[in-house]
Amino acid sequence: MSRKKRAAPFSYRPTVAERDAVIAAWKESGKSFSAFVTEAILRRPARRARRIPPLDQKLAALLLSQAARINDRLGTPGEGSPLALTDALHACRDELSEIRTCLMQLMGREP
Repeated sequence: MSRKKRAAPFSYRPTVAERDAVIAAWKESGKSFSAFVTEAILRRPARRARRIPPLDQKLAALLLSQAARINDRLGTPGEGSPLALTDALHACRDELSEIRTCLMQLMGREP
C-alpha cells in the first residue's frame, strides 16, 4: 500500500521586527498559529475553535481552598445561634464573590 507524500510546507522569512509583530498579534488573538495564518491570508474564519489558555495552578488551588472552607462552614447546619449562622452565610457569600471574580479573570473577562 503506497502512501501519498505530503506537500512541502510554505516558507516565509520575515524580518526580525515583522516576525515579532506577527508573533505578538498571534498570541493576542488566542488562536492556534495555523488558524491565525489561515484567517490572515484567506480572510475567512478558521475551522477550529479558539485555543483555551492553560489554567493558572495557583489560582485554581486558591479557588479549591475557598470552596472547601465554604463546604466546611455549611456542612454542619443547626450548630450555634441564628446570628452565628447569619455571619457564616455572609462570609460564604463574600468568598463566593471572590471565587466568581477569580473565575472571570481566568476566562479573560472583566469581573
